[in-house]
Amino acid sequence: MSLAVAEYLRHLATRCSRMSRDCTDRVVSKELVQISVELVEKAQDLEAEFKIEGSPDRKDMYEVIAIADDDDAA
Repeated sequence: MSLAVAEYLRHLATRCSRMSRDCTDRVVSKELVQISVELVEKAQDLEAEFKIEGSPDRKDMYEVIAIADDDDAA
């Protein structure tokens, strides 16, 4: 059951990442990216805790998009 939760968290992370690309508000976009990162981290924690021997490593299956900070652009 917890592995299903981890998969769901990764799905939500992917959705947040995609929404951040379409969002015109930079603050909201950055928050969506941060939420995405936190969801992936939690999913990794759950997968590590309930790791099944011989299961594939899934960290390369999901994409997290980072948006440059306004401070970096200056």
